[in-house]
Amino acid sequence: MAKLIIAEKPSLAMNIVKSIGNMKKNDGYFENAEYIVTFAFGHLLKLYDVDDYFDRAKTYWNLEEIPFVPENFKFKLTDDIGIKKQYKIIKSLVKSPNVDEIINCGDADREGEVIVNNIIYKIFNEEKIEKKIKRLWLPEQTEQTILKELKELKELKDIELTKNLYNEGLARTYIDWLYGINLTRYTTLKAGSLFPVGRVLIPVVRFVYDRDKLIENFKPETFYEIAALIKKENLKIKAKLKDRKFSSDESEKATSLLNILKNKKALVSKVEKKEIKKQPKKLFSLDTLQNKLFKEEKISLNDTLKNLQALYEKGYVSYPRTNSEYLAENEKDKVKTIIEIIREKFNVNIRLKESTKIFDSSKIEGHSAVIPTLRVPNESTLSENELKVYNTVKNRLISNFLSEETIIEETCVLIKIENETIELKGNVIVKEGFLKYENDMDNKNTLPEFIEGEELNCVFAVDKKETQKPKKVTEADLNSFLKHPFKKQEINELENINDDDEYKDILSGVEIGTVATRANIIENAKRFDYIKINKNSLICDLKGIKLIEILDKLNINMSKEKTVEVGKELKQIYKNEKKIEDVVCKVKNELFEVINKSSNVVIEKINTKNIICKCPICGGDIVENAKAYGCNQWKEGCKLTIWKTIAGKKLTEKQAIQLIEKGKTSKIKGFKSKAGKKFDASLKLEITQVKFDFNN
Repeated sequence: MAKLIIAEKPSLAMNIVKSIGNMKKNDGYFENAEYIVTFAFGHLLKLYDVDDYFDRAKTYWNLEEIPFVPENFKFKLTDDIGIKKQYKIIKSLVKSPNVDEIINCGDADREGEVIVNNIIYKIFNEEKIEKKIKRLWLPEQTEQTILKELKELKELKDIELTKNLYNEGLARTYIDWLYGINLTRYTTLKAGSLFPVGRVLIPVVRFVYDRDKLIENFKPETFYEIAALIKKENLKIKAKLKDRKFSSDESEKATSLLNILKNKKALVSKVEKKEIKKQPKKLFSLDTLQNKLFKEEKISLNDTLKNLQALYEKGYVSYPRTNSEYLAENEKDKVKTIIEIIREKFNVNIRLKESTKIFDSSKIEGHSAVIPTLRVPNESTLSENELKVYNTVKNRLISNFLSEETIIEETCVLIKIENETIELKGNVIVKEGFLKYENDMDNKNTLPEFIEGEELNCVFAVDKKETQKPKKVTEADLNSFLKHPFKKQEINELENINDDDEYKDILSGVEIGTVATRANIIENAKRFDYIKINKNSLICDLKGIKLIEILDKLNINMSKEKTVEVGKELKQIYKNEKKIEDVVCKVKNELFEVINKSSNVVIEKINTKNIICKCPICGGDIVENAKAYGCNQWKEGCKLTIWKTIAGKKLTEKQAIQLIEKGKTSKIKGFKSKAGKKFDASLKLEITQVKFDFNN
């Protein structure tokens, strides 16, 4: 009898096949005497559409059917020839009398649990069969881990052990379908234009919208400070009086103090130096890795996840979709072996440290922090971004286990002028330690040598300043907000959050979305034209502004508080404190209440298309959509379309307007030929055809 392993995707199946070895290849599966390995393509199944429940062809949406809540949620095969063929292969293998055990090898997370279990249970139901099911949980895709976990399956890992995880995943799927289907149809029908709505999507758009409003309504306030210019050893050090800030109507007080300080001696009253042992930052969760790479390398959250996933599938890093920065206490032997390999391969002096700052099982929900595995890549086989991601993960591991200490000498100098004080701070690296691998020093100021009692040459002036408007949202800000929805969102502030409180929140569901889905939700918000990138920041697009206004008028509550409440309920299902039907019933009642209360609210029909200029051919409006700028008179026959991406280069709105209005752009850098070679050119418009112009 054979054991059937169903992997979530072909790449995972291939890693299992290579690890087992000596497996015969067949159409859609591999086999030997002990194992059969087959695969899905991710989501083979999806929830029924509303029309499916009525057993009818696709129809227009109508308000009379909203809200729609099915008595029993059902799944169906995705309408794709390849998917249907692979499902048929899986079904035949599950039914086979030679198979006595089914092994779910979905990705090691909630989603993987649902994807593969749904396939197994659908086949069991259709064929009226029942066989033993086990769970192959792979925190990394190395041969050692795969073989170890397969060996342990013989005694452990019954599917019942992950039943609560499956229930949590099903509940999330049902709830998101209920909110998404019903509220998307409701807002769309009310507004007369498509407005996708989602439980996590709306807090994303709302966060950017609220920040934009803060910036728009910001009124700067004037204040005054006493600036000081200290001249020493051919250096000019800029400083200011400590704790001296004058409001807009106190300029005379500032000037009066300035006059008092003129010609007064500035004396060094105290020089304090102390050496401190600097500690590295914690190992990476997915979100902290994404934020670091966005901030330092300008790699988007989604691209970091894609590259990390690729490294995981190649066996070079541990499971990527983790919200923990800690390792489990039972992983010490494995980590010790990894350290030995890294030490030898990269010639670094690292050793195992059994510190609770690194090993703490109480702060792990499903997966440990992202670390390298026993398999070290050949750098030439990785893409540029894969290498950046791998080195960042590797260097953080080295920093945490480095034998050499990192010593910083901090200097604080107090300078007195009459009763006023100037404070200067700086530091010097005494022992470089982990800073050789991660130079994350916030204060990199170095100071000249000051001596107590020393008289200084100091020039004062009144500085007129204004309060600064809030900064625009970045992807890293948004990522941090979704993880810590009720805390300050500046990344530096988040580094000081109480660690115990942070993980208590995470484990109880006080977050928006999951670390695995946030990057994709942000990308969806861009794809739906709700938010857009503007100089490495995010701003709310016209359609996003309209969405928030519609939701407010209809009293649809998709606030961060509401979304977190659902997240906490999902965790209660995972802990077996609530049942799926309880949470579904609550959502059902909420939908009926919202729609009943707002059914008479009239929403003005909305045109969400962004008009950028007039069409030079027919005089219509050139409007922006997801992929192009085109004439809105296309039904009348106008064919003018300017694709947003040409030869691998994304055009800006300004360049598109220049092309349409003037017939030609300035020279644009960074086009890419089919052979992959970069080139520069202008674009010119010949009636409706866009062509390259190399004559500039």
